[in-house]
Amino acid sequence: MKNLYAARLSRPDLVKPINDLAKNVTKWTKNCDKQLCRLMSYMSCTRDHTLRGYVADKPEDLWLELFVDSDFCGSREDAKSTSGVYLVLKGPHTYFPIMWVSKKQTSVSRSTTEAEVISLAHSLFLEGLPAMSLWEQLLGRKVVLKVREDNQATIRVVKNGYSPKLRHIQRTHKVNLGSICEIFRK
Repeated sequence: MKNLYAARLSRPDLVKPINDLAKNVTKWTKNCDKQLCRLMSYMSCTRDHTLRGYVADKPEDLWLELFVDSDFCGSREDAKSTSGVYLVLKGPHTYFPIMWVSKKQTSVSRSTTEAEVISLAHSLFLEGLPAMSLWEQLLGRKVVLKVREDNQATIRVVKNGYSPKLRHIQRTHKVNLGSICEIFRK
């Protein structure tokens, strides 16, 4: 648990492997021992890796940047994808990590685009927009939230607001594509 605490506070690179091991606590195997040994070796070799941030701008020059990514069918047990989110406070001379999440999706995705759309929806509604509201309160002004998505098909789907191949996501993932599209149109 101490490792998970450290990962949540200062080491985003450790969140997923620690969570993967933590899921097996009640059904531990020899393979889990090997994974734990590998993780501890990695942590020992990367002891000097630190999370760095710097703030050198006036509050009116700052914005939020949300990086979103997903793997497709990354889980060996159930083929579910994992969403990754990284939120930073940015400015011309500012880069300060605020939060990061690595979370398994609740349903199996049928394509990379679907996994990315689900990751985008969850990161936007559960992390990005609440953080934007918080920073607007703290800074006393409107704050821009820039979203970084690397999947071109996902970007097209969000711009169009609809995809016949993704019409099932509201039922399977409980995500409304129209609500995502509406956020970006504002």
